Amino acid sequence: MHFIKSIVDIQPYTITVVFENNEQRKINFEPLLNDFPVLKKQEVFLAASIDDYPTIQWEGLAKMKELDGTIISAPLDFCPDTLYSMSEPVHTA
Repeated sequence: MHFIKSIVDIQPYTITVVFENNEQRKINFEPLLNDFPVLKKQEVFLAASIDDYPTIQWEGLAKMKELDGTIISAPLDFCPDTLYSMSEPVHTA
């Protein structure tokens, strides 16, 4: 299983990260923007961070239901294995 060690760069709508294997890879989120339209707002997209799993997240963009039925804000995040498969290696000099 992959996980993300760090974010190197965030641009509208790509994020360059370092995975656990020390591989630097660029993730293009444009194919996901129709499914997650809130990420089309550049100021929202640029607020990406790494959560405790660790993977990329956007705090408070998702909703979840507590056991008592209360709806609360939750982070929008993506499986790091999916992000790895979506990404391309970055060749550094």
